[in-house]
Amino acid sequence: MTKPWFDAETGHLLFDEYVADSPTYKAITRDKVVTEEELAQQAEHVISLLRRLQSELRPEVQELVGEAFCELAVLHALHGKFQETAWHH
Repeated sequence: MTKPWFDAETGHLLFDEYVADSPTYKAITRDKVVTEEELAQQAEHVISLLRRLQSELRPEVQELVGEAFCELAVLHALHGKFQETAWHH
């Protein structure tokens, strides 16, 4: 069985769990410093995975995945704005 993307009961995304279990994250943060090079390498890794994913998907599924990624990016940006706002109050 594949690992779920969100908690079935609460609907919360399981990003924290994915990050905590990620060998990549553990390796990069082992020294508690994230360098510009490590960030660039991770971006390249993600782009590689997205290219591979895109090549495997039918066009209609590509569209759905693209919309999901876009809305996930919006959620991430809004979460950052929310934290900024909450921090200032």
